[in-house]
Amino acid sequence: MTGKEHKIIKTDELHPVQLKVFFTMIILYTFYFASNYNLGPATKYIQEDFNLNNSEFGILFTIFTLGFGLGQFAAGFLGDRYNPKMLMFAGALGSVAANICFGLSDSMAAFCIFWGINAVSLSMGWSPGCSILFRWIPQKRWGLFMGLFDAFAFLGGIIIYPIAGFSITCFSWRSAFFIPPALLFIWAMVYLFVVKSTPEEAGLSVEWKTGEDEKKQVDLKDYGSILKDPTINLTCTIAVCSQFVRWGLVNWIIKILVESTDLGGFGIALVAAAAIASAMHWGGAFFSIGMGYVSDTVFKGSRWQTIAIGYVISAASLIGVYLAGPSLIAMNGGIAILAIMLFLAGGCIQGVQAPIFNLPGDILGSRLGGTGVGVVNGWSYIGASFAGGTLGFMMDNFGLTSGILLMAVISLLGAVGAVVIRK
Repeated sequence: MTGKEHKIIKTDELHPVQLKVFFTMIILYTFYFASNYNLGPATKYIQEDFNLNNSEFGILFTIFTLGFGLGQFAAGFLGDRYNPKMLMFAGALGSVAANICFGLSDSMAAFCIFWGINAVSLSMGWSPGCSILFRWIPQKRWGLFMGLFDAFAFLGGIIIYPIAGFSITCFSWRSAFFIPPALLFIWAMVYLFVVKSTPEEAGLSVEWKTGEDEKKQVDLKDYGSILKDPTINLTCTIAVCSQFVRWGLVNWIIKILVESTDLGGFGIALVAAAAIASAMHWGGAFFSIGMGYVSDTVFKGSRWQTIAIGYVISAASLIGVYLAGPSLIAMNGGIAILAIMLFLAGGCIQGVQAPIFNLPGDILGSRLGGTGVGVVNGWSYIGASFAGGTLGFMMDNFGLTSGILLMAVISLLGAVGAVVIRK
């Protein structure tokens, strides 16, 4: 390869700088979630220390999803208009500070304030990250690379659930808000020196650019047109279903698994419950890559088929967990069966996000794709913000496993939405 050729990123070849930037960026996002998934393992112990019931503690989950969603509306637009790299970096630093303050707090009011700051900070990751992806990767590979991006996000849960569970067991729940942010801070420093927002900033050009107004700065008129786009609005509705179930599982499944059987739970030790729950994130990583790749290849860039299939598998698995309940634990191999069910339920509900978040790029192109992702993710989190309190209320009044049944119904609604959009 000549020096001139080395400075061109080709459509059918992978460039080493392209891969270095992409994987450094998505590893940063992995550690973003290390500073969010840490709340789940600490839930039971914070509730006990401060005498908080499920409905009261569910406010924290609602604050997070609401703050994260509202932040998305701005993050996607600002990333496309200015500098997605620096927005992701600022979000990482804000999350580190918020987690440390949360771990040092001693009141529900302080928990709410700092978890809200954490939510807004972490909202600066996904949409700007998608902007970087859309600029560095040709559209024919978006499904696979979005799947990888999505998969690495779920690695945060795989890594942090066991680490947080172990640290809480050995020290206290507060340690869960110090160790994960340290990992985020360390990688943020690596990211700062490696990643560039566009190939051009790295002294490269790309082969696949078309006549699209790539260099025209995104403005509020563009933003308004996206908000009124009916296909984008339907995509938002489909994404709401995924985020509702996803965060319902992330926030409550460990609580359900560790609660005693007398109180409607499964009665599993925390470390074992954390390991079982991590199967959801292994599944998320597996199905994100798989569904992204299948939508690129089998369905030739059409996304709705893989979305619908994923939702149906998730719903069926959740219904299985609901019907079998704690009786699974008493069976030979019951723990393994439960882990497989959560692998499918959590994995598919998270895996559908790879094709879902390709839709804004498919519809709007690389110039506005990040803004479109921000709008879709923003509305999805606004909808998902009701998951924490709604599921907490149901579990307080109708039993812990009632929340699992509601999430199955929401998954089926997502499948219906995918069939309707047919994109």
